[in-house]
Amino acid sequence: MKTRQLVITAALLAMTGGAMAQQSTTDVPASPGMVAPASTANGVSSDPFVQKRQSDADAKADYKAQKKAVNQQAKADKKAAKKELKAEKKESTAERNAQLAQPQPKSDLNKGQ
Repeated sequence: MKTRQLVITAALLAMTGGAMAQQSTTDVPASPGMVAPASTANGVSSDPFVQKRQSDADAKADYKAQKKAVNQQAKADKKAAKKELKAEKKESTAERNAQLAQPQPKSDLNKGQ
């Protein structure tokens, strides 16, 4: 029974230690003597995970910029279409009012009754 408790306790401690080791990755050095990871002369790390993260961030920024440009273009197109529709509506209303203003000839069908 005691060995079982010891094994369970040891396993829990090992999992806790592993979780704490994963959480300790920060950008700020833990002590003044520690130095940040070395990078190459052009500012890009030689670590493939860092390179992938940077390329993903660049791709995301490009996508957002393209999406913003497309949205602005769509808004401009929509505004122009609304303006055109309002002009057509105004023109057709004026044409209809002009036709209604003209006197209608009386038809002979109503005279017989």
